[in-house]
Amino acid sequence: MLYEDEDPLGNSIFDTASNSILGNTMTTSMFSSGYEEDPWGNHMNTSIIPSSPAAAINASTANDMGRSFTTPNLFHRDTTSDAADSRGINNAAPYNSTTVLSGIRLPEMYDQLFSQYQRSGRVSLSTLNSILSKGKISAQQIEMIMQIVVPNGASYVTQSEFNTAIALLACAQNRIDVSLQSLYRNRNYLPEPSMHNAEVVKSPLKVMDDNPIAPEPTTKSNYQSKTAYPGMLTSSKEQQRQQQQQTEQEQANNNKTLDTNHWFQHLEEITVTVAPEREGFIFKHVNYIVTNEKRSSIVLRRYSDFWWLLEVLLRRYPFRALPNLPPKKLGGRDATFLEKRRKGLSRFINAIIRHPVLRQDDIVARFLTEPSELSAWRKQNPPNLDEEFKRKTHAIRDLDDMTPMNLDEQLQKARKRVSAGINHYVNLCFIMERMIRRMHGQATDFSRYSIALNSLAEAELRYHAGECRNCQHVVRGYETVAKHMQTESSILEDQVGNATDGVLENLKRFRDLLVSFRDLDERRAKLSVNQTEMISKRVAANRNKVHQNKGVPGLEAEVEKLEESIRADEMELTLQQDREIFIRFCMWSELIYLHKQQAFVSSLYQNYVKDSIEFSKLRATNWRDLEAPTFEMPTNVELFE
Repeated sequence: MLYEDEDPLGNSIFDTASNSILGNTMTTSMFSSGYEEDPWGNHMNTSIIPSSPAAAINASTANDMGRSFTTPNLFHRDTTSDAADSRGINNAAPYNSTTVLSGIRLPEMYDQLFSQYQRSGRVSLSTLNSILSKGKISAQQIEMIMQIVVPNGASYVTQSEFNTAIALLACAQNRIDVSLQSLYRNRNYLPEPSMHNAEVVKSPLKVMDDNPIAPEPTTKSNYQSKTAYPGMLTSSKEQQRQQQQQTEQEQANNNKTLDTNHWFQHLEEITVTVAPEREGFIFKHVNYIVTNEKRSSIVLRRYSDFWWLLEVLLRRYPFRALPNLPPKKLGGRDATFLEKRRKGLSRFINAIIRHPVLRQDDIVARFLTEPSELSAWRKQNPPNLDEEFKRKTHAIRDLDDMTPMNLDEQLQKARKRVSAGINHYVNLCFIMERMIRRMHGQATDFSRYSIALNSLAEAELRYHAGECRNCQHVVRGYETVAKHMQTESSILEDQVGNATDGVLENLKRFRDLLVSFRDLDERRAKLSVNQTEMISKRVAANRNKVHQNKGVPGLEAEVEKLEESIRADEMELTLQQDREIFIRFCMWSELIYLHKQQAFVSSLYQNYVKDSIEFSKLRATNWRDLEAPTFEMPTNVELFE
């Protein structure tokens, strides 16, 4: 039998390209691999070639080198090698985090730091992270350093890897590229890093300004313009220019701004569940129960109905951030697959119903409330597929006034931020899934231990404990421990379910939001093309002809035809110019919508911390209740006779 679709929960839900009625709208994801393997795992192997025979090392160091023959947690590449990579040139470096500084005389501070923090010749990852944090570099740079120096699966670093990390810290502080390639080029001029609450040592790699009261350079952490998107880097001159432009714009626009007060009021919640029975004889399909309490509606929908809704919305709202759907799939489907796809469909429909514009659409309302089969209804009631600009009347001048003059600049910066954010959220989702799997495994082991301990108690009573009163007390202790271990297992299972439906789904929702904005930006580049320049040239040429031919006997009909063409072109020119203004306003409003979702991220972590505290209290209470019974078990060997 044929089956139709899939939503890989642990993977990206954007793996499969679709034949959209707008073309290839749902693009293949950059993370289509699905992270079936650990993204912090080994991506490639590098050969270690000593720089010289004199770089020999002792046996213990050689063993530590063996830990680093694989690349670190995430794939790391020097950006300077992009051109070579594009030509297919293999630029594999003959060194890694263990050998890059071999044979180099390091500053004394490196040995002093290692001696201070090492335990048994090693430095733990938490200690290394703490040391790097004292260097006052960004979290992204710390992450990059850890990725470069920490071998796959290791929980510590050796002295050579520690030295590499400290050298990379100094590079980051001196604005040198954080990579092994850059470190190798500067290995003979290694600076001492500047540590918090320690004396700052001037680096030979950089001439530092001796002015102690020099102004702090403008960075994304110490400047945000009023109209800039959060996290964007802006220079001081650019800051002044933007502030001046904004002041002039606000005065000219009479303080017209986009009203967002109603965007997050009276939000609805849609639940999607799998219907108990599949329909069809040859082509089996699954029905989904879509419930909306606010509209008091319960309807059955197929996956193809969700797909149809997305296709319609892409036509009607091409310049809005539309969520993606789980891709289609042919083949067998089990309960795990159906649950993954159900969650993907739930994220899709809830993203639509929470969008300030999409939730007001008539087709969306019909999708949620039409009691009959949607395929039959849509054949009898084909929707209007004109885009939003044509279907509605807009106050174009007001929209133009509300759109900032530096929108293109802000979109360019947001494009970079969103692209990086997608990668980070894919990684966060994977890590959270892995944490949940481990918690589930721990719950399973507690349950298994409880079962085994109860079995042991039965065996003891049957063959031995019946003859010894104190042995019976020990066996009762077995049973009590087994009971509390089973309780621990139940608490962990509840926490697994809570985290799966809570923090994990919320992380995926924000990941999906970032992807939808990326797709919107790509659609805009394809669909916002206009012909205003060509039409303007044609109007100018026709006006010249009218000027030349007007008043010439016998050319009255041609002049009239040219004037009619000019009027039609001027109307089309105005229409296209208005459409461009509307598109820019849509992009601006979607940018604001994305910005305001940061509040959602705050709620995400607040709820996660609150739930973690509650489950921790339950677990602590369970172990505390076990303390008294276990300490009542006899421990005096003289009592066992």
